Amino acid sequence: MRALLCLWIALLLPSAAAAQDPQVRLELAAEETEIGQPLILRLTVLVPSFMPDPPSLPSFEIPDLMVRLNDRATTPTSQQVDGETWSGITRSYSLYPMIPGPFVLPPQEVAITYAADGATPETTTVMTEEIRFEAILPEGAEGLDPPLIASDLTATQQITLPEGDLTVGDAITRQIVVKIEGTPPLFIPPLMGTEGTETLRPYPKEPVLEESENRGILSGTRTETVTYVALAEGTATLPPLSLSWYNLSSKAVETIELDGTTVEVAAGPPAPFRPDPGQIAGWLLALIAMGSAAFFGWRRFGPGLRARARARRAARQLSEAHLYKTLEQAVGARDLTLSLQALRLYETHHPEARRPADLDAALHAVTEIRFGRATLDQGAISARWAALHKALPGLRPHRVHKAEQTLPALNPF
Repeated sequence: MRALLCLWIALLLPSAAAAQDPQVRLELAAEETEIGQPLILRLTVLVPSFMPDPPSLPSFEIPDLMVRLNDRATTPTSQQVDGETWSGITRSYSLYPMIPGPFVLPPQEVAITYAADGATPETTTVMTEEIRFEAILPEGAEGLDPPLIASDLTATQQITLPEGDLTVGDAITRQIVVKIEGTPPLFIPPLMGTEGTETLRPYPKEPVLEESENRGILSGTRTETVTYVALAEGTATLPPLSLSWYNLSSKAVETIELDGTTVEVAAGPPAPFRPDPGQIAGWLLALIAMGSAAFFGWRRFGPGLRARARARRAARQLSEAHLYKTLEQAVGARDLTLSLQALRLYETHHPEARRPADLDAALHAVTEIRFGRATLDQGAISARWAALHKALPGLRPHRVHKAEQTLPALNPF
């Protein structure tokens, strides 16, 4: 009997010691949830004494699963274990599946430091159990791509046009704000594309996501902003947009539609006439020399002379050399609107000109300074304008240097 008693005590000692080891418990609220809807996972860490340091808890992040910790996600707790009160903490995870199908959370390590024997700190590692659940689509939402499931969704837009007529070089701004409830705004897909046309070129900004929480339920907004720069005259259209989503309240698929708009882009006023100082001096001398004769013949020849002067000035303003010089001056002044207008006026009156690829790329890079996403320093801005100025001569390949047209002398002696 004494031997059997000793054997029974020896068998109970390991189990008694094991009962004093820290415990980690996982509790999943349900075995399935809908895409984009939160599934609560609770992790509880218990020790027989107390924890001088907080435990190292896992994140449970895996592909296609968004994990969020809500406000007051971690709280202290106490529970009865074998008739004794153990202390610990409980952390609640909100799991948001992003695609349909099964999900498996593999075992995770939890490092726990607690006061062993009531005094001596000891660190141990406990593995969590494997967790499985299923993400499903509600009936009727199978055709949504991407699947967007929420309790409420609204969208507003604002299209900003410049005052007066829209001309080459002006910009149009389109901003769309989508507000969603019951689902994080990360699930909202982009609405506006980045494809441009011959008339408009888009410059999108990074979307802005803002999350909010109400009693553990995430909601928020997604803001998209695109600036369209007018590159040529003609009809420009911003297309209508739509977004389909599944309403958890009505149990049906609903569609939000945003109207588009059509605008006319004008060529803009012609480039201002800027005569050279030398020409002005020549005209003044000519006027002084002809002053007395013009005075006596003013009534007879004045109207005809004025008409001829206007015609010559108008012809010069539209000449290839003057339009090209105006374009050079606009680029040199780093005036984007004036540069686009001067380039369009040059190509309109001289269709034989062909815009080279490096000029188009340099023009695009300069336009990004004003309407692009990135913020550039002065060095980068100067480099882009210099590249545009360097690429301008390629626009007029038919212009040959006079030195290349000069023939050598037939008789060098």
